[in-house]
Amino acid sequence: MRVTVEFHGVLRQLAGDERCLLELPGGTVADALALLCRQQPQLAERLPRVACAIGSELVSRHHRLADDSTLALIPPVSGG
Repeated sequence: MRVTVEFHGVLRQLAGDERCLLELPGGTVADALALLCRQQPQLAERLPRVACAIGSELVSRHHRLADDSTLALIPPVSGG
């Protein structure tokens, strides 16, 4: 299964790109995040706190991905 991952905010800087392509044997958002941690360890510290979205819908880590999905990773926002 092919999944496109879009990076937003600080994740884009850490990943060094706007998006990447993951090849998964199948699975969930959590499986995609685990693979991403192995491929890009600089993201590992941030990924437990990101919001995940498919299209305009926020999804849980248990959400099953479909082939050719686009998974957006959105870091928490703070400001003052």
